[in-house]
Amino acid sequence: MRKICVISAKWIKPAVFALVLGVIALAAAGGAAAYASATIPEVTVVLDAGHGGFDGGVVSSQGDKEADINLAVTRRVKKRLEEGGVRVILTREGEGALGVTKKEDMQKRAEIIASSGADAVISIHVNKYSQSYRRGVQVFYGDTGTGGPFAKKLQSVFNTYINAKYSGRDYSALAGDYFIAKCSAIPSVIVECGFISNPQDLELLKSQAYADEIAECIFKCVLR
Repeated sequence: MRKICVISAKWIKPAVFALVLGVIALAAAGGAAAYASATIPEVTVVLDAGHGGFDGGVVSSQGDKEADINLAVTRRVKKRLEEGGVRVILTREGEGALGVTKKEDMQKRAEIIASSGADAVISIHVNKYSQSYRRGVQVFYGDTGTGGPFAKKLQSVFNTYINAKYSGRDYSALAGDYFIAKCSAIPSVIVECGFISNPQDLELLKSQAYADEIAECIFKCVLR
């Protein structure tokens, strides 16, 4: 289907931006320990684990379902963000879907996002391609939404820390007609964490260590 980033100050609430400046000052004065211990309250991120329940998403040749991988990765991202002081709201917390039809499921996700008051929405997915050589992380955003700048910065982080390490290929963030990425005015992106059709990516996607690498990249971009 379907290096370090600096998010524009206009995306960050004034109080949060002031705190970020404070973090920089602390780091300069107290070194890495002060930076590591600083957190960013007031920032809220919605994490959307794609698919679930009757909608398993794409499936690997070994029978691994996208929905299961999405949820496992999302839980690791949630853990990392919360460790950094970010408030996290999940659209899907368990294995089931949010409705009995795809339309109902997507609408309930949109309702959660709309009522969240979040600063960003990140929908976690995995990719599939007809040829198994394709691998790597790619970010998508809505063609009529507000997620473009966030998606491009996040893609830059993934290119630097994951794609350079595993696939040797840089991707560009791409716009498209993705409901979850443009269902609200909140900057929203879809992160395709790897290709379930590639044997190397599949093994990575099933590992907690790789999920933690995805989580760290997302945290870097949210923090900055």
